[in-house]
Amino acid sequence: LPSGRPAPQVGSAAVATAAALGSAAPAFAEEGFLNFGKVELGGGFALNLDIPETGVINIIVLLGGLLYLLGPLLSESMAGREKEIQTDIDDAIAKYSEASGRLAEAEKAKAQADSVIAEINASIEKDQKEFKASVEATTKATLDRQAASAESGLKELEANAASRVEAYIQSEAVSRGLKELASIKDAQKAKFMDQAIAAL
Repeated sequence: LPSGRPAPQVGSAAVATAAALGSAAPAFAEEGFLNFGKVELGGGFALNLDIPETGVINIIVLLGGLLYLLGPLLSESMAGREKEIQTDIDDAIAKYSEASGRLAEAEKAKAQADSVIAEINASIEKDQKEFKASVEATTKATLDRQAASAESGLKELEANAASRVEAYIQSEAVSRGLKELASIKDAQKAKFMDQAIAAL
């Protein structure tokens, strides 16, 4: 109990007053003060309205004294409890604010990670396109060179074959001409000689 308040003296007075009223209650009851009798409710039950007999005044006085004596203690306890509740509320608000900040940081980090992933995917796609174009260009150039080389070789083979055929034809013609010249008669030789001289 708080030592700065005269609670014990007032409590003693309240107890003395309750005792005085309690001792005076039978006298009032005998004289009929605050005695309103009983109200039958039926079934053997009744409502007793004799206030001194029921001790309502003693209970009221006792409750008043208890409230007066325990009021400061209850107020202090309630104040402490209120302070604890307020502290818990402040802690919860602080934790909520911290969690909100961390969530915002996590969302920002996620957005940055998504941006980096998008850049990496774009770079990979670009590299794939460039590599594909390079391979296609290299393949086309190689095929073109091979086609040109094959065409050149084919032309060379055709030229060689043509020259060989022409040489063979000329050789055969000369050989056949010599054979024919060797087999003709003297009269025909003279005739050919005359024609050759006339052509000159």
